[in-house]
Amino acid sequence: MEITVTDAHREKEGSADSYISYQINTKTNMPGFSAASVSVRRRFQDFVWFHDALSREHPEAVLPSLPDKHRLRGYVRGDRFSQEFVEKRRASLERFMKKIAVHPTLQASKNTRIFLDSRDWNSDLAQQKKQTDDARLDNITDVLMNAFKMVKKPEERFVIMKDEVDKLEENLQGLEKLEQRILKRQEELEADYREFGGAVAGLGALETGITEPLHRFAHTVASFATILNNLSSREDAEFLSELHECLAYCNSVKNVLRQRDQKQLDFEDLSDKLQQKHAERDRLMSNGRLGGSATIGGFFQQKMSELKGVDQERAKQDKIKRVEEDIKQLGNLVDTHLNESTQFSEATAKEYEIFQLQKAKDLRQCLLDYSAGRVEFFEKGEALWGQIIPALEAIQVDDD
Repeated sequence: MEITVTDAHREKEGSADSYISYQINTKTNMPGFSAASVSVRRRFQDFVWFHDALSREHPEAVLPSLPDKHRLRGYVRGDRFSQEFVEKRRASLERFMKKIAVHPTLQASKNTRIFLDSRDWNSDLAQQKKQTDDARLDNITDVLMNAFKMVKKPEERFVIMKDEVDKLEENLQGLEKLEQRILKRQEELEADYREFGGAVAGLGALETGITEPLHRFAHTVASFATILNNLSSREDAEFLSELHECLAYCNSVKNVLRQRDQKQLDFEDLSDKLQQKHAERDRLMSNGRLGGSATIGGFFQQKMSELKGVDQERAKQDKIKRVEEDIKQLGNLVDTHLNESTQFSEATAKEYEIFQLQKAKDLRQCLLDYSAGRVEFFEKGEALWGQIIPALEAIQVDDD
């Protein structure tokens, strides 16, 4: 499966409901698609639904991130239709879709096929939303129930995974902060160059004998400030955005690890309840009195029952029977949750391997793009300064 996101287009321009749609082009031999090559148009909110749908369908999957609309500069300025903002978002959405395309589970998802191939999108989207509303509420309830509990017997491999992701996240955050400082310095340097160029141009007005070469020098300085601005814009659009996506990818891994812990917590809670029921049955069977209690309260409870004419042995057997029924039900639940926890754990381990491979590819490409941008900047800078040197050397200086 190969996917590209192209041709961002503003829909309903001039109205309050205006939005940007993107063309998604897919080439695939996956079953279920209407053709080997399909193209559809989707807006950003459709991508959001697609991401959420994949998360519900495959909770064990480490999902790549969508661009954060509140982080991009275009949203901060309120200019979400600017060319810069739209291109940033298009590039981020394409990176998102390319990760989906190479993921062995997500590329085969029914939601992926619907998102990439539906010709009646509004109808299909409404139907899918209706089917998932109840599942979403159930999932929220489960998460809230054990939000503050800790796994009693954590598996070492998942502890190691979390530590690795935490360290990676910390390093990426440090790298992101440093790049932000570099961009701020470059912005200040750009302003200084423009001021410097203006000062040289002013000098040219005074030095009438060399006005032209000084004005050319001032123009060169202004052009250099422009390519410095282009470098900063490129690094903001590519390098910083890719770093932010890597951080969000780390958070996705941590979310899956938390869900795995949730599965284990469910198993541990049910196992504890089962042990309690076994202990309760053992106490009943080892003691001839109702409830198996040797306390003063138990003694008075037994006497009250005798006064009421309760058959102690029958009451005891009835209670043992109820406890054994509870043990049977809990035993089935324990087996079910153990199986679910084991399957989710193995799926998590596989997802972590996919994450490691994708992370290496992302970082490699991220640094390659950064290096290419720097090389292009210095090459343009060298050409600019090289062109002004002959003009400066041609200035006639009277040695006398």
